[in-house]
Parts: sequence; structure tokens; C-alpha cells
Amino acid sequence: MKCLIFLLLIGSWSCQPKNINENQISKIGTKSFKWYDRERVDEYYGGFRLINVQVWYPADSNESNKNYPLAPYYYEIDSTHKKLGHWTAEDYQFVSKIKTNSYVNHPISTDQSKFPVILLSPSLGGNISQYTYYAEYLAERGFIVVGVNHLYESEYVVDNNMNVFPANLTFHDSLKLLDIPSQITAEKYREVKGARHLVLGEDLIFCLNKLEEINQSEFSGQLDLQNIGAFGHSIGGAASIYASYLDERFDVILDIDGTPPTIALKNGINAPFMFIEDLTDYKNHKGYKKMHQRRSSFCEINSADSYRILIGGINHNSFLDINYHTAQSSDEKKKVLELLRKTAQYIDQFFSHYLKGTELDLTEIKSDSLEIIKYEKD
Repeated sequence: MKCLIFLLLIGSWSCQPKNINENQISKIGTKSFKWYDRERVDEYYGGFRLINVQVWYPADSNESNKNYPLAPYYYEIDSTHKKLGHWTAEDYQFVSKIKTNSYVNHPISTDQSKFPVILLSPSLGGNISQYTYYAEYLAERGFIVVGVNHLYESEYVVDNNMNVFPANLTFHDSLKLLDIPSQITAEKYREVKGARHLVLGEDLIFCLNKLEEINQSEFSGQLDLQNIGAFGHSIGGAASIYASYLDERFDVILDIDGTPPTIALKNGINAPFMFIEDLTDYKNHKGYKKMHQRRSSFCEINSADSYRILIGGINHNSFLDINYHTAQSSDEKKKVLELLRKTAQYIDQFFSHYLKGTELDLTEIKSDSLEIIKYEKD
């Protein structure tokens, strides 16, 4: 099986990876964990749920970086690449050259007593590593970002014995084999898909429970677990919505171009919400029109404020930071970085408003390159 990163990397070896943010101001620390939920068995695949977690956080500015190694871009890749059938030596060499701005186990900043927490869930077959830009961007601005790789839905996860579990997408592939509408309706398809949205949402809730357990020991009690957000890309966005639907501890939710689970489409959620998505031709394309209406209806029935940010000239996979590292020219790199920055700024502004109380400066706009739609409740 070829996962998303390698579809993006085809033909890209002539370019040299570089640090995506060489103008970083604040220090960033990172820690990693491997957690089994031994109270929950996967009904489709069997076995207990396993998640891999990487946490990015503001680091102590008074502590020297020299005592802490820079984190690799790709999670646990030194120990896993030979066990992944779709990775070549060339893949590994390329990814190993990508630089991050995060220092492993660097002490957490003492500038604040607590920092708001944001959970992050990747796309189907993806990896939290491909969202490092957003995690570091938010950590530099005073958030603690907790990225979650999910067993079977993410590119791979690793247990404490370094056994590697690659993505297993048979559930999703079996659904794709069904013909719509002769074998299954589009609505029923989304409903069945929701079974995995639920599993991933429960992964995020389990992660939040574990964070409560280790807050004092690993983060000196500086995780602000009274101010919690979650966001994800594609199925990760659906997982974030489902987590909010099930657990009121999630105060604010952001979805990067993911279809909400059916249960949320029918009932809405109570947390403030934002879509960030590509701007499609929803006026003339039948399928895009239905999707646009579905997402608008979801925002309308939510009990809290909701927003849609639609960005033109991009597609569903444009939000991954691996696009920057595989870009073939300086102009292409510049274009990718501009989108990453724009997206990160919207994410920061949204979470800062609801978790830190800052102003949310969004003006409705409708153009070929950008649409901002607000669904603010009284």
C-alpha cells in the first residue's frame, strides 16, 4: 500500500529539504508517548486501541537548546522505516533531511502557569508529522498541541516494543467498492463511515484522559485542561467533531475539509466551530453543491458560533506541510508556504478567541479566491 506522503514525493528527490520556518522566535519542546486503551476493543479490526502521541509546547527560554536534540520530522522513522513495506531507502534519506524547530524533552516554559491544549488528528492514511508546521506555529504562540496517530487509520503506529502497525484501510476500501446509489445510498454510506469516526473520536477522548493522568508528572501541571480545543484534517476533522459530540470537555472544534459524522450533521454540536476548506465550484457542480449545502446546514444547526473559510486555488491535500518539502521550485515553495501560513493564522485566531479570549477579527467576504461565511448565534 502506498500512503499519501509517497504519492506526494514521486519525482521530488531533486529538491533539498530545508527548515520550513527559519525565522522562529520562541523555543519549542516536544515529547512523545505510546498509549494502549485496554478498556476498548476495536469492533472491526479486533484488539485494543493503540495511539501514538506527539506533544509540542512552548519551551523554557532560559534553558539552552544544546542539551536537547532536534526532533525528527517524521515520527519514529529511524526505528520503523525498514518495517514499512512501502518505504524505500531513498524515502527515508529524504525525510531524514527535513528539519524541525522542536527540541526533544526540552523543559516547558515557565512564562505562564498554564497553556491551552489543542488535540490534532490527521487525515486518513496520514501522519501527524505532516502537520508539524501547524503544531510548531501554535506552540510558538502559547498553545500545547497534542498530535494523535490512530491505529489502522493513520500511516502507522508503534507500540512500546517497537512493533509497527501500518495503516489498514480495509474498512474504508470495502465501502468504496459499493456502488452509490444502487448498493448503498450516499446518506447510508456516510452513516456507516461514522463507525470509524466514532472510534477515532473515542481515541481523542482517551488521549485527553491520559493527559489528565500525566499533567503533573510530564508537564508540571501546565496543561490547561479547562481550555481544550481539537482540530483535524479530513477524517481527523470528523473525529474531532465526534469527540466534541461525546465529551463536553472539548470547548472548541476546527475541521480542515472533513465531512462531519452523520450524527453531528443531524444534531449539530455545542462547541464553537470552524471549517477551513478548499473553495469548489459549488454553484455549477452538482456534487460540490450538495456538499456545500450540507456543511452550511451543519453550521446553521450548531448551538454555538460557526464559521466557514473557503480558500480558492487549492485542493483537499494542499493543507499538508509535506507539500513544501517536495515542492520543485522556489515559486512553488513560496505558494505552499503562503497557504500554510494563511491556514495557521486562521487556526490561531480561532482558537485564541475561544481559549484565550482574544478578539476574532473575521469579516464576511465572497470572491474567487476567498469566502468567509459567519453563522454567529445571539
